[in-house]
Amino acid sequence: MKLFTYEEWGVPQSGFDTSYTFVRSHFVSPATLACIRAVLCLYSFTTIITCYTWLAHKTATISLKDVNLDPYTIQQGNAAIGQSFSFFTYLTFWSLGFYFLISAFHTFTYAFRRRTWLHTWPLPLQLLHTLFYSTITCFPFLVTIVFWGTMNSGWPAGRFEQWINLSVHGLNSVFAIVEIVLPATQPQPWNHLSVVLLVLSGYLGLAYLTQETQGFYVYEWMNPAHGKGGIVLHIVGYAGGMIALFVLARYAVVARNAVARRIGAVEEEMGEKGMKLDDG
Repeated sequence: MKLFTYEEWGVPQSGFDTSYTFVRSHFVSPATLACIRAVLCLYSFTTIITCYTWLAHKTATISLKDVNLDPYTIQQGNAAIGQSFSFFTYLTFWSLGFYFLISAFHTFTYAFRRRTWLHTWPLPLQLLHTLFYSTITCFPFLVTIVFWGTMNSGWPAGRFEQWINLSVHGLNSVFAIVEIVLPATQPQPWNHLSVVLLVLSGYLGLAYLTQETQGFYVYEWMNPAHGKGGIVLHIVGYAGGMIALFVLARYAVVARNAVARRIGAVEEEMGEKGMKLDDG
Protein backbone atom coordinates (compact mmCIF):
# COMPACT_ATOMS: atom_id res chain seq x y z
CA MET A 1 0.00 0.00 0.00
CA LYS A 2 1.35 3.40 -0.95
CA LEU A 3 1.89 5.82 1.93
CA PHE A 4 2.04 8.78 -0.44
CA THR A 5 0.27 9.53 -3.69
CA TYR A 6 0.38 12.82 -5.55
CA GLU A 7 -3.35 12.64 -6.24
CA GLU A 8 -4.16 12.82 -2.50
CA TRP A 9 -2.18 16.07 -2.36
CA GLY A 10 -3.94 17.72 -5.29
CA VAL A 11 -1.67 16.59 -8.14
CA PRO A 12 -3.31 13.68 -10.02
CA GLN A 13 -1.09 11.39 -12.06
CA SER A 14 -3.52 11.74 -14.97
CA GLY A 15 -2.52 15.38 -15.41
CA PHE A 16 -1.89 18.44 -13.29
CA ASP A 17 -4.62 21.08 -13.24
CA THR A 18 -6.08 20.17 -16.65
CA SER A 19 -8.54 23.10 -16.42
CA TYR A 20 -5.70 25.61 -15.81
CA THR A 21 -7.39 26.85 -12.65
CA PHE A 22 -4.16 28.35 -11.25
CA VAL A 23 -3.78 30.74 -14.19
CA ARG A 24 -7.34 31.75 -15.03
CA SER A 25 -10.29 33.32 -13.23
CA HIS A 26 -14.07 33.04 -13.21
CA PHE A 27 -14.39 36.80 -13.08
CA VAL A 28 -11.54 38.44 -15.05
CA SER A 29 -9.50 37.56 -18.12
CA PRO A 30 -6.14 35.76 -17.78
CA ALA A 31 -4.34 38.93 -18.90
CA THR A 32 -6.09 40.97 -16.20
CA LEU A 33 -5.32 38.35 -13.56
CA ALA A 34 -1.67 38.34 -14.65
CA CYS A 35 -1.49 42.15 -14.39
CA ILE A 36 -3.04 42.14 -10.91
CA ARG A 37 -0.54 39.53 -9.74
CA ALA A 38 2.33 41.48 -11.28
CA VAL A 39 1.25 44.68 -9.49
CA LEU A 40 1.04 42.87 -6.15
CA CYS A 41 4.47 41.36 -6.77
CA LEU A 42 5.89 44.79 -7.57
CA TYR A 43 4.35 46.32 -4.45
CA SER A 44 5.64 43.51 -2.22
CA PHE A 45 9.25 43.81 -3.33
CA THR A 46 9.12 47.62 -3.50
CA THR A 47 7.89 47.65 0.10
CA ILE A 48 10.72 45.41 1.26
CA ILE A 49 13.40 47.38 -0.61
CA THR A 50 12.03 50.71 0.65
CA CYS A 51 11.84 49.39 4.21
CA TYR A 52 15.43 48.12 4.18
CA THR A 53 16.71 51.32 2.57
CA TRP A 54 14.99 53.43 5.23
CA LEU A 55 16.29 51.29 8.10
CA ALA A 56 19.82 51.45 6.71
CA HIS A 57 19.93 55.20 7.43
CA LYS A 58 17.27 55.85 10.10
CA THR A 59 15.72 54.32 13.20
CA ALA A 60 12.12 53.20 13.54
CA THR A 61 10.25 53.29 16.85
CA ILE A 62 7.88 50.37 17.33
CA SER A 63 5.48 50.05 20.27
CA LEU A 64 4.34 46.52 21.12
CA LYS A 65 2.65 44.50 23.82
CA ASP A 66 1.18 41.03 24.33
CA VAL A 67 -1.71 39.46 26.16
CA ASN A 68 0.50 38.76 29.18
CA LEU A 69 2.98 41.65 28.78
CA ASP A 70 2.83 45.38 29.38
CA PRO A 71 3.47 47.72 26.41
CA TYR A 72 7.13 48.17 25.50
CA THR A 73 9.06 50.08 22.83
CA ILE A 74 11.88 48.86 20.59
CA GLN A 75 14.19 50.78 18.29
CA GLN A 76 14.94 49.29 14.88
CA GLY A 77 17.91 50.45 12.81
CA ASN A 78 20.15 48.84 10.22
CA ALA A 79 20.55 45.71 12.39
CA ALA A 80 16.82 45.08 11.90
CA ILE A 81 17.42 44.35 8.20
CA GLY A 82 19.17 41.07 8.93
CA GLN A 83 16.94 40.34 11.91
CA SER A 84 13.82 40.66 9.74
CA PHE A 85 14.52 37.20 8.27
CA SER A 86 13.67 35.77 11.69
CA PHE A 87 10.26 37.47 11.86
CA PHE A 88 7.22 35.53 10.67
CA THR A 89 5.73 38.78 9.39
CA TYR A 90 8.55 39.48 6.96
CA LEU A 91 9.01 35.84 5.93
CA THR A 92 5.31 35.82 5.01
CA PHE A 93 5.62 39.08 3.07
CA TRP A 94 8.68 37.77 1.19
CA SER A 95 6.66 34.64 0.37
CA LEU A 96 3.81 36.72 -1.02
CA GLY A 97 6.24 38.58 -3.26
CA PHE A 98 7.75 35.39 -4.67
CA TYR A 99 4.35 33.74 -5.07
CA PHE A 100 3.01 36.65 -7.11
CA LEU A 101 6.22 36.73 -9.15
CA ILE A 102 5.90 33.05 -10.07
CA SER A 103 2.12 33.10 -10.58
CA ALA A 104 2.23 36.32 -12.65
CA PHE A 105 4.83 34.78 -14.96
CA HIS A 106 2.77 31.63 -15.50
CA THR A 107 -0.46 33.60 -15.93
CA PHE A 108 1.07 35.93 -18.54
CA THR A 109 2.36 32.87 -20.38
CA TYR A 110 -1.09 31.33 -20.34
CA ALA A 111 -2.75 34.60 -21.41
CA PHE A 112 -0.63 34.91 -24.56
CA ARG A 113 0.27 31.29 -25.39
CA ARG A 114 -2.50 29.25 -23.71
CA ARG A 115 0.13 27.06 -22.03
CA THR A 116 2.48 27.40 -19.07
CA TRP A 117 5.71 25.94 -17.78
CA LEU A 118 3.89 25.17 -14.53
CA HIS A 119 1.81 22.52 -16.30
CA THR A 120 4.91 20.83 -17.75
CA TRP A 121 6.97 20.86 -14.55
CA PRO A 122 7.81 17.58 -12.79
CA LEU A 123 5.21 16.41 -10.28
CA PRO A 124 7.25 17.41 -7.19
CA LEU A 125 7.42 21.03 -8.38
CA GLN A 126 3.71 21.06 -9.20
CA LEU A 127 3.01 19.75 -5.71
CA LEU A 128 5.16 22.50 -4.19
CA HIS A 129 3.17 25.11 -6.12
CA THR A 130 -0.14 23.80 -4.73
CA LEU A 131 1.34 23.82 -1.22
CA PHE A 132 2.65 27.34 -1.81
CA TYR A 133 -0.88 28.44 -2.69
CA SER A 134 -2.28 26.87 0.48
CA THR A 135 0.24 28.69 2.68
CA ILE A 136 -0.15 32.16 1.17
CA THR A 137 -3.94 31.95 1.56
CA CYS A 138 -3.56 31.26 5.29
CA PHE A 139 -0.43 32.75 6.87
CA PRO A 140 -1.13 36.44 6.06
CA PHE A 141 -4.39 36.30 8.03
CA LEU A 142 -2.58 34.91 11.07
CA VAL A 143 -0.05 37.76 10.87
CA THR A 144 -2.77 40.40 10.62
CA ILE A 145 -4.98 39.02 13.40
CA VAL A 146 -2.12 38.44 15.85
CA PHE A 147 -0.52 41.85 15.28
CA TRP A 148 -3.63 44.04 15.45
CA GLY A 149 -5.36 41.82 18.00
CA THR A 150 -2.59 41.18 20.53
CA MET A 151 0.68 42.93 19.67
CA ASN A 152 -0.10 46.47 18.55
CA SER A 153 -0.07 48.96 21.44
CA GLY A 154 -1.14 52.07 19.58
CA TRP A 155 -0.96 53.93 16.30
CA PRO A 156 2.68 54.95 15.65
CA ALA A 157 3.58 58.61 15.26
CA GLY A 158 6.05 58.23 12.37
CA ARG A 159 4.83 58.09 8.77
CA PHE A 160 7.26 55.30 7.94
CA GLU A 161 6.09 53.18 10.87
CA GLN A 162 2.46 53.79 9.89
CA TRP A 163 3.04 52.79 6.28
CA ILE A 164 5.12 49.69 6.99
CA ASN A 165 2.64 48.47 9.62
CA LEU A 166 -0.27 48.83 7.19
CA SER A 167 1.69 47.11 4.42
CA VAL A 168 3.06 44.04 6.19
CA HIS A 169 0.26 43.64 8.76
CA GLY A 170 -2.74 44.77 6.71
CA LEU A 171 -2.27 44.71 2.95
CA ASN A 172 -0.76 41.24 3.28
CA SER A 173 -4.23 39.89 4.06
CA VAL A 174 -5.75 41.91 1.22
CA PHE A 175 -3.28 40.19 -1.12
CA ALA A 176 -4.31 36.79 0.27
CA ILE A 177 -7.99 37.65 -0.27
CA VAL A 178 -7.22 38.48 -3.91
CA GLU A 179 -5.78 34.98 -4.36
CA ILE A 180 -8.83 33.43 -2.74
CA VAL A 181 -11.39 35.42 -4.75
CA LEU A 182 -9.92 35.82 -8.25
CA PRO A 183 -8.30 32.55 -9.43
CA ALA A 184 -10.39 29.53 -10.42
CA THR A 185 -8.41 27.20 -8.13
CA GLN A 186 -9.98 24.16 -6.52
CA PRO A 187 -10.34 23.96 -2.71
CA GLN A 188 -7.11 23.26 -0.88
CA PRO A 189 -6.75 19.52 -0.07
CA TRP A 190 -7.29 18.78 3.62
CA ASN A 191 -3.87 17.17 4.04
CA HIS A 192 -2.26 20.50 3.12
CA LEU A 193 -3.23 21.58 6.64
CA SER A 194 -0.57 19.23 8.02
CA VAL A 195 2.09 21.03 5.96
CA VAL A 196 0.80 24.44 7.07
CA LEU A 197 1.10 23.37 10.71
CA LEU A 198 4.51 21.81 10.05
CA VAL A 199 5.80 25.09 8.61
CA LEU A 200 4.44 26.93 11.64
CA SER A 201 6.21 24.46 13.93
CA GLY A 202 9.42 24.83 11.95
CA TYR A 203 9.24 28.57 12.42
CA LEU A 204 9.11 28.09 16.19
CA GLY A 205 12.42 26.26 15.95
CA LEU A 206 13.86 29.06 13.82
CA ALA A 207 12.82 31.64 16.41
CA TYR A 208 14.67 29.85 19.20
CA LEU A 209 17.64 29.26 16.92
CA THR A 210 17.72 33.03 16.44
CA GLN A 211 17.88 33.50 20.21
CA GLU A 212 20.79 31.08 20.45
CA THR A 213 22.78 32.60 17.60
CA GLN A 214 21.85 36.30 17.80
CA GLY A 215 20.83 36.72 21.43
CA PHE A 216 17.31 38.08 21.13
CA TYR A 217 13.78 36.71 21.17
CA VAL A 218 11.87 37.42 17.98
CA TYR A 219 8.68 37.77 20.03
CA GLU A 220 8.74 38.45 23.76
CA TRP A 221 6.18 35.76 24.60
CA MET A 222 8.85 33.20 23.64
CA ASN A 223 11.03 34.29 26.57
CA PRO A 224 10.73 31.70 29.40
CA ALA A 225 11.32 34.53 31.86
CA HIS A 226 7.68 35.56 31.32
CA GLY A 227 6.45 32.08 32.23
CA LYS A 228 6.54 28.78 30.39
CA GLY A 229 2.77 28.45 30.68
CA GLY A 230 2.36 31.52 28.50
CA ILE A 231 4.54 29.94 25.82
CA VAL A 232 2.41 26.80 25.77
CA LEU A 233 -0.81 28.81 25.60
CA HIS A 234 0.54 30.91 22.73
CA ILE A 235 1.57 27.83 20.76
CA VAL A 236 -1.79 26.11 21.29
CA GLY A 237 -3.66 29.32 20.44
CA TYR A 238 -1.72 29.93 17.23
CA ALA A 239 -2.11 26.30 16.15
CA GLY A 240 -5.87 26.46 16.77
CA GLY A 241 -6.10 29.77 14.96
CA MET A 242 -4.18 28.36 12.01
CA ILE A 243 -6.56 25.41 11.73
CA ALA A 244 -9.55 27.75 11.79
CA LEU A 245 -8.01 30.03 9.15
CA PHE A 246 -7.23 27.09 6.86
CA VAL A 247 -10.84 25.88 7.12
CA LEU A 248 -12.18 29.39 6.42
CA ALA A 249 -9.85 29.87 3.44
CA ARG A 250 -10.77 26.48 2.01
CA TYR A 251 -14.51 27.06 2.25
CA ALA A 252 -14.12 30.58 0.89
CA VAL A 253 -12.72 28.93 -2.25
CA VAL A 254 -15.65 26.47 -2.23
CA ALA A 255 -18.11 29.39 -1.95
CA ARG A 256 -16.34 31.32 -4.73
CA ASN A 257 -16.58 28.36 -7.10
CA ALA A 258 -20.25 27.87 -6.20
CA VAL A 259 -20.99 31.54 -6.95
CA ALA A 260 -19.10 31.26 -10.25
CA ARG A 261 -21.10 28.18 -11.25
CA ARG A 262 -24.34 29.96 -10.39
CA ILE A 263 -23.36 33.01 -12.43
CA GLY A 264 -22.39 30.73 -15.31
CA ALA A 265 -25.73 28.91 -15.13
CA VAL A 266 -27.67 32.20 -15.15
CA GLU A 267 -25.68 33.52 -18.11
CA GLU A 268 -26.24 30.25 -20.00
CA GLU A 269 -29.96 30.41 -19.26
CA MET A 270 -30.13 34.02 -20.42
CA GLY A 271 -28.26 33.09 -23.58
CA GLU A 272 -30.68 30.27 -24.35
CA LYS A 273 -33.66 32.59 -23.84
CA GLY A 274 -32.06 35.13 -26.15
CA MET A 275 -31.57 32.49 -28.85
CA LYS A 276 -35.22 31.41 -28.55
CA LEU A 277 -36.37 35.01 -28.93
CA ASP A 278 -34.16 35.42 -32.01
CA ASP A 279 -35.61 32.23 -33.49
CA GLY A 280 -39.10 33.50 -32.76
